[in-house]
Amino acid sequence: MQRVEKSPERVAEKPLYIKIKKIALIPLTSDKDVLPGKEQYLTDILYNELISKVKINIATLESSTAQFAELKNENPDLSYKDLALKVGSELGCEVVLIGNIYTYMEREGGELGVSSPASVAFGVELLTTANGEMLWESYFAETQKPLFENVAEVGKFFKRKGRWISVDELAKEGVIEVVDNLNKFLEQN
Repeated sequence: MQRVEKSPERVAEKPLYIKIKKIALIPLTSDKDVLPGKEQYLTDILYNELISKVKINIATLESSTAQFAELKNENPDLSYKDLALKVGSELGCEVVLIGNIYTYMEREGGELGVSSPASVAFGVELLTTANGEMLWESYFAETQKPLFENVAEVGKFFKRKGRWISVDELAKEGVIEVVDNLNKFLEQN
């Protein structure tokens, strides 16, 4: 199994030139290898983190999901990004948050020992609805490792109580990290 390491968030170097009053979270998409239903799971936990931490108005997930499905049905040839921008615009949002899940593999084994650890990789982008310009992006990727392979991560080891966590738990940790980074970006601008 290939080990995936976390990489830092990437932020557009240009200053924010628009006043963001409302954000639409568009349902995440995924590569074909991802387990069914995980796009919705990750979208749901991302939305819950956004509404609990971000001070900017967030369009309801129900409205953005319904609008996205309707537009996708009416315009099957439009790309995910173009559909997302159209949804955000129709919902009166200055920006949309879109994302893709690249890896979502459950651990093989139990909490005390595994033959293959949980692994998650996903990326999100904040785009303006006016022209699709990317304002901010972040990428989270982690494959859980035993403590002796990465002593620098001792804090995570104790936070996880020395156990192997599930892919859903790992994904939630990633979502929390990504939303915290987004919130810092929005507060700076």
